[in-house]
Amino acid sequence: MGIRNKLFLIFLGTFLVLIVAASGFYYLSFVRSLDTYLDERQQSQVERLANHLGTLYQQQGSWQFLRDDPRRLKRLYWLAGDREEGKDDRGDHRHLQLLDARKRVLLGPPAPEKYRVDVPIQDDRRIVGYLTYPDQEAIRDKLDRRFMGRQLRFALWMLCVGLGLSLLVSWLLARHLVAPILALSRHTAELQEGNYDSRLASDRRDELGTLTRQVDQLAERLDQGQQARQRWFSDIAHELRTPVAILQGELEALCDGIRPLNQENLKGLENEVAQLTHLINDLHDLALADGGNLRYQFRLEDLSSLVEEVLDSYRGAFAQRDITCKITLPDQAVIQQDPVRLRQLLDNLFQNSLKYTADGGELAVSLNQQKDSTWQLTVDDSAPGVPDDALPKLFDHLYRVESSRNRRTGGAGLGLAICLRIVEAHGGTLHAEHSPLGGVRIQISLPGDAQ
Repeated sequence: MGIRNKLFLIFLGTFLVLIVAASGFYYLSFVRSLDTYLDERQQSQVERLANHLGTLYQQQGSWQFLRDDPRRLKRLYWLAGDREEGKDDRGDHRHLQLLDARKRVLLGPPAPEKYRVDVPIQDDRRIVGYLTYPDQEAIRDKLDRRFMGRQLRFALWMLCVGLGLSLLVSWLLARHLVAPILALSRHTAELQEGNYDSRLASDRRDELGTLTRQVDQLAERLDQGQQARQRWFSDIAHELRTPVAILQGELEALCDGIRPLNQENLKGLENEVAQLTHLINDLHDLALADGGNLRYQFRLEDLSSLVEEVLDSYRGAFAQRDITCKITLPDQAVIQQDPVRLRQLLDNLFQNSLKYTADGGELAVSLNQQKDSTWQLTVDDSAPGVPDDALPKLFDHLYRVESSRNRRTGGAGLGLAICLRIVEAHGGTLHAEHSPLGGVRIQISLPGDAQ
């Protein structure tokens, strides 16, 4: 059974229970209220009649005046009420019974003891008799039953009308609530088929509207992921094609005798193989990092010593290109780290500075502790820099700035993407901005030791 049918039955059942309960309560309340009203009205009328009979008894001295003229009790009953003689043919007076002081019947039909109500008749000094009448349950006649039947039919009509309205309202509510769910179902089916560019426009402000917007965001992410995956495969194919084409061309030249088979040509082939191996290793590391499968072994280590150690290994290369290194490091910066991965990160940063900084340039490395106990590592290099629109893309897969920092310097644009994954795994942040030295500033924030 579909959710729309379930909602329809739930709403219908709820409405029917409420309507039946309301109709039954109305009917029972009306019947009881009507009986109470009639009983109270008759009792009031009989009490007025008893007071009048008490006055007459005091004047006559006995009940003989009623025995001689029994119809006089009927006229006195009418006079005690709020109706005119002959206006009502129910004959409530016929159920009255006049008793003497000893409760012996003087006038009227006998009344059952279970339903009989006795009203005393008094003169100034004593009780001289009783007026007895049954309650409404005992004297209910055809007119009363017809009236009650009309009320019951009215309650049944209310049930029928309520049933019709319940069917209509339940169907509309179920349709209204299920419509966005069906739209979401169709939309997710399209996403399942790979149609990620479809969107659901919804201005609802309830939970279904929130769910619709979240599904649209999911579709947008899937669309972006698909496009990124396509670009990723295209870029990987492009990056692999270049060294493979160079190797193929060199090997063909050697096989055809165009180039001699000597140490120099073999060294060139070895360089191309090394570059291809480096690219494959970077792709493997990045795939592991994106999947959360890159292994880390964290322990408390001094970050300052690690930075100085890695930078010392590059001093000779920087000196060959006349690049001045300025270092500002604290005596100690103990953090939870994986030294192997952080060394990989520092290698990528210093290799980029070595590749992209012009000869005679400058490199500045500083490590400072912030107020929130985090350690901030800043790497600045001198010109050339990068355009403003390229800064947020430096950490994308296979991204290279098509200017002075291009492929002639080597690299596939994966180093900074790997750096970002390593920093995130350490619970830190990484971003790039323009350096005051004219090149690029890389800032890394890593959480300090929690001890």
